Amino acid sequence: MSYTIEQFMSDSGVTRAEVDEAKDRMLEEMRVYELKEARKSRNLTQKQLAKNMGVSQKRVSTLESGDVDHVEVSTLKRYLEGIGGTLQVMADLPDGRRLQLV
Repeated sequence: MSYTIEQFMSDSGVTRAEVDEAKDRMLEEMRVYELKEARKSRNLTQKQLAKNMGVSQKRVSTLESGDVDHVEVSTLKRYLEGIGGTLQVMADLPDGRRLQLV
């Protein structure tokens, strides 16, 4: 018989909210890691990318070590364009339609 997540939570005293929060943190860390790796694959330093973006190196460092969910869309767009990428933002509407915002 397999050990379910519900059994683990019950045995360890972990709540569903704590599990969801940990999952969200891991996903955030994965997104930040992917951004850094994309920059590095283009052989760009943070300083070079900052110059491409028109921001300070500290701003790039903050973005790469921080909360991507709360970065301004314009900043993320400039970051991606600075490494040769593009940003696409999609919205799924209640009626099933998908709308491209950026």
